[in-house]
Amino acid sequence: MTIYHLFDEFLDGIFIFDEDKNIVYCNEIAAVIFGTRPKRTIGKKTYEVFKIKDDTLFCTEFATVEKDSIAAYIEVPYEGKDTSGYVQIMVKPCPIYPDKKHWIGYFHNMTDEQALSSKYHQETEEREKANELATRDAMTGLKNFRGFNLHVVEAMKKGMEQKENLGLVIIDVDKFKVFNDTYGHQQGDEVLKVVGKTLQASVRKTDFVARYGGEEFVMVIREANVEDVKNICEKVRSNIQAANVDYLAKPGQTLSVTASFGAICITSDFLIANKDQDYKFFLEYADKNLYEAKEAGRNRTVVKAQ
Repeated sequence: MTIYHLFDEFLDGIFIFDEDKNIVYCNEIAAVIFGTRPKRTIGKKTYEVFKIKDDTLFCTEFATVEKDSIAAYIEVPYEGKDTSGYVQIMVKPCPIYPDKKHWIGYFHNMTDEQALSSKYHQETEEREKANELATRDAMTGLKNFRGFNLHVVEAMKKGMEQKENLGLVIIDVDKFKVFNDTYGHQQGDEVLKVVGKTLQASVRKTDFVARYGGEEFVMVIREANVEDVKNICEKVRSNIQAANVDYLAKPGQTLSVTASFGAICITSDFLIANKDQDYKFFLEYADKNLYEAKEAGRNRTVVKAQ
């Protein structure tokens, strides 16, 4: 028995080999991973037993580099007799016998951990897809009411932390009920799709748009003063008015709609002063401005600061 048998009870694989890559010791764990028994490995070449796919490791068949350098763990694929997977391995000079030039290979089987990691990533992706479906409006492709809830809470938090103004806008398609009664609900759906597409194409990348419900949409505008909020709203309003909606009953012809905008520019001071309020408190101000826009004749923007 040699001093190397101290490694017999290790829970990870240990093998020791000489300068010619002949195995002089192998513990049970190392042997089992590669589908053999410890006694059957003695005298064999390391690369005959340990099928590791990395030629920078000194234990592999053609590797000569780094055999005397400081070792580091690397994760590599391996092939056993009946299995394959991944091991985390380190090969370094072994100084236990000063008069013998030996190297020690230490490895930890990562196959199960890799499988769990892969499963975790797959489950994470599935959760993200489910969350995306749950927060996305199927008709317009915009975020839905739930998506807006999540976004506006985070935007308000950032507004307070970074002391930024925040624009909050409600958009209502003008006389949508009359439009539906006149042209039918299917045609009304086409209007909502066009409005949603126009909204998304008209705002800045930092702005957020969502379908709030029915014919109402919302925008969250970051880092904007009253004039910025008004200019963005007017751009969107003008683009909606100019947009063409395919007339389903008469191919080749188009229809058009307009929308009214009620907006509030929330200063960071006002946000902080009302930090215990939820977003609906602030949305009520925008809703009052929307009512004012409709009372003034529709197809217009009313924006005020708080």
